[in-house]
Amino acid sequence: MDRVPKFLNNCELGRVSRRQLLQALGLSATAAVAWGALPRAAAVFAADAGQSSGANKAFPVTTVNHLSYSSLDYKKTRDFYVDLLGMRTVWDDGTKCQVDCGPEPAPNTLYLTSGKPGTVPAVVHFSFGLPNYWAMADQLKAELARRGLPGVKPDGQAGWFVNGPSGFVQHLVAVKNQAMFPGAAEPCVEAKSAKCKEAYELGLKNLDSIPKASGKGFKALYFNHVILHVPDVAKERDFYTSLMGMKVVSDKTDDVSLRFGENTLVLRPAGADGKPYCNEFGFVVENYNQAKVKAELDRRGISSKPSAFGGLAVKDPNGLEIGIAGRG
Repeated sequence: MDRVPKFLNNCELGRVSRRQLLQALGLSATAAVAWGALPRAAAVFAADAGQSSGANKAFPVTTVNHLSYSSLDYKKTRDFYVDLLGMRTVWDDGTKCQVDCGPEPAPNTLYLTSGKPGTVPAVVHFSFGLPNYWAMADQLKAELARRGLPGVKPDGQAGWFVNGPSGFVQHLVAVKNQAMFPGAAEPCVEAKSAKCKEAYELGLKNLDSIPKASGKGFKALYFNHVILHVPDVAKERDFYTSLMGMKVVSDKTDDVSLRFGENTLVLRPAGADGKPYCNEFGFVVENYNQAKVKAELDRRGISSKPSAFGGLAVKDPNGLEIGIAGRG
């Protein structure tokens, strides 16, 4: 059994498959999990057994492809995030826009739209970036169908809608693709179609005329937190960990934090009506210095207060609470 440590190491590095490891040890997956001599391998064996028995398959996401944020004036909201947080306007068709932060190949994003009169500003759905989406799209489709989850339908060709246990709408989509932009679902049923290309290019025509960051603000990198209020925190936690491979970093009855890539999703109880909602999120910014951030906010006449997530919290033009913090 002196080969066990080497086999375990090779398995964890991806050089040996779980099944090869089991065969080499002459064990079934169930027996291996029960074998106390390999406690650190238990999760590996259990995962292998689960896959072979048709258990849930996870699709680990890494980015916030977008938060879909509806307000009465998307341009005012756009200019706030561009100038204060250095976000990049990469698509804008005159009615809605996409602003990015973080690395260009794998950005974290807001889709900003204008709602009907009387719209209460809020994030109305989430979209998460799945690496290697195109190679996994058929598997994802099959898994969503197998689980019988509600709200499953294509988001064009570059993603899938699915509802969480609370009914809050999610997407699993390509990390970055020209067939994924605000309003892409209908024109991009075929990602490489002329219709999809035309709709995408419409949002590129006037980018040069859109106000750019003054350079006096900050540079957002990723989401320090996105808070979703739901009626059953435990059920929602299990949905995100099971389907999207998010990792639990804090698990309390009424406050759960889930990490994916560098971003963090926070689950908290909904109000008395049980309806899910999101009206608070925050960013990690480059080279955070609290005194300098506070001074710039004061210069702009923006009130701030200490945030429970570190750094400072401000109100955006629609009254949503937005955090500004450094790397944890």
